[in-house]
Amino acid sequence: MGLFMLMLDSTVVTLALPAIRRELGASPSELQWVVNAYLLTVAVFVVTAGRLGDMVGRKRVFLVALAIFSGGLVVAALAPSIEVLVVARVIQGVGAAGMLTLSLALVSSAFSDADRPRALGIWAGVSALALAIGPLVGGVLVDQLSWRWVFWIGVPPLALGFLWTARATRETRDEAAGRHLDVPGVVTLTLGLGLIVLALVQGDDWGWSSARTLVVLALGILAAIAFVVIDEHVKSPIVEFDLFRNRPYLGATAAAFCLVGAWWAVIFYMPQYLQDILGYSAVASGVLVLPITAPMVVISPLCERLIARVGAKVLMTAGMLCATVGVLIMTRIDATSGYALLLPGFLLFGVALGLVYTPMSTAAMAAMPRSKAGIAAGVLAMNRLLAGSVLLAATGALFAAFGHERDGAPLDVHYTYALSHALWATVALLAVGTVLTAWLVEGRATPTPAPDGGPQPSTASGTMANRSTSTSP
Repeated sequence: MGLFMLMLDSTVVTLALPAIRRELGASPSELQWVVNAYLLTVAVFVVTAGRLGDMVGRKRVFLVALAIFSGGLVVAALAPSIEVLVVARVIQGVGAAGMLTLSLALVSSAFSDADRPRALGIWAGVSALALAIGPLVGGVLVDQLSWRWVFWIGVPPLALGFLWTARATRETRDEAAGRHLDVPGVVTLTLGLGLIVLALVQGDDWGWSSARTLVVLALGILAAIAFVVIDEHVKSPIVEFDLFRNRPYLGATAAAFCLVGAWWAVIFYMPQYLQDILGYSAVASGVLVLPITAPMVVISPLCERLIARVGAKVLMTAGMLCATVGVLIMTRIDATSGYALLLPGFLLFGVALGLVYTPMSTAAMAAMPRSKAGIAAGVLAMNRLLAGSVLLAATGALFAAFGHERDGAPLDVHYTYALSHALWATVALLAVGTVLTAWLVEGRATPTPAPDGGPQPSTASGTMANRSTSTSP
């Protein structure tokens, strides 16, 4: 219940953005915060939530997180202004961090060794299914009811999930886990990422050379540096930077950052382009973006055999290349183009998600010793979330900057010019990711027993489950 609604939320909200902008009068930068506030919050707390579950009980933390996420849904559904909606998304992010990191741990501990592989397959399948149908569900809700229903729809299933988990799930914890949380790391990471993204999102409004932008950006960089210094010296860091000395792990995390960052840029802007520029309804837009999500449902179940046959490196490199070409096609849009131009790009990007996601987790986790499995999975999940928030902010900054070159032009000319040029940054990032994947990832890797479910940076984040269950690679 929890995982399904989290994955659904990652796609239905983007279909509702045009309606949210119209009703609440949101500016482009404010609209970005609807997504970015959520991603940043989950990224900062996902590893800490897993460690908290190890310390005080995974079931307890999961239930608290589920209640917090549900409360965020209610606040979002009732939001009278864009500012309240952004606050609601922060609340959702706090809850989502605990739900994402502990859902796999609870599933793993609930089943015997014989039944666990099938249970994990269902866990991953639920994730992929929610991602696949999310655009269509979001479109129907927005068109037939209201954008507020993309939030209301999650409340009943989560209430049932809360009661079900409370009754049917036994408590587990890691008795070997210490009692130390990296509070200074959380604070400096939150400040660093938040201020850097704030400068990127608001830079166009404030002026890129203004004192406010430069000060905020400088403070963010200093806080990020402080985070690195702190985490090098604490007992239980959020990020163990020594992990990145492992070449296959570095290659997998680079692929994750580039692909997931591109995913969020595409899924943020394309529904708006389809609705506001091409004139499709929310339902039609949901159907038209399905080629981005649906291929994963077909390809993911085949990945284990494909990895065994050709290796993670070949699959991931091919996938990253598909993503690069797919977004490259999207950069060709202009005021006279239509969906026929986008469809090949959407399909290639969808194929890329299917080819890269499971091998990415396999390559990363197979390269790690069992003792590092928990923190390695947590950092991989956090990396994907950070990718979404940072690249979405950077793409938005470029979108605003290129938009000024067509100020006064008709909306379709202005929008398509800005978007097509901003997406070139995504193409460049994916090209770098392709090279790093081919260079760093090992040719073959043993498939990990804990499958990865989808492009939302959260999907494989059963993060801390691997620390104490037999599903760890």
